[in-house]
Amino acid sequence: MNGPVIEIEARQLRARLALGEAAPVEAICPSGSGWGWTRKRAGVPISGEVETNERRWEVAGFGVDDESAGYQKRRTSWLWSAGVGLAVGGQSVAWNLVQGINDPPTQSERAVWVGAEPKEPDPVAFRGLAAIRFAGGGELQFAPGSERARDDNFLLFRSSYRHLFGDFTGAVDGIELSEGFGVMEQHDALW
Repeated sequence: MNGPVIEIEARQLRARLALGEAAPVEAICPSGSGWGWTRKRAGVPISGEVETNERRWEVAGFGVDDESAGYQKRRTSWLWSAGVGLAVGGQSVAWNLVQGINDPPTQSERAVWVGAEPKEPDPVAFRGLAAIRFAGGGELQFAPGSERARDDNFLLFRSSYRHLFGDFTGAVDGIELSEGFGVMEQHDALW
């Protein structure tokens, strides 16, 4: 990554993507005797090209930018979702939602962007990797399309990770979606 440009060069994949501007949310949250920091931007304009040995695509749309660091508690588990979409009324909607990490009642990393402005929703409740309930009512349902999973056990350090990509339906903090795309993630770690 060089500034707002991401370049990927792999055996069967090449990509060059340029990220635009979007208002970030930033949080520093306690984690046991440590802390976690994160800055998220959702609804980020993305353009560029992706190429495999067989095909080439021009890409133009919206995505999520995630920067995180910290000294988390030794045993840390979380559920996370980020995505972009359109509301029934036509405005752009994006979200970053979490349970189990960086999620105090206020000043968390939770955010919903309607248009360009982020707003922090109340704490959410994940139903595994199938749905997310909002405190004010409404639910965001998820249908997976693909999965990335990994389990590592190095005795002193362990990680079990599932990251699903797919489609969302329902409402984001009371805003009914006409379409939504993004990720759901579950991670259990012993650092």
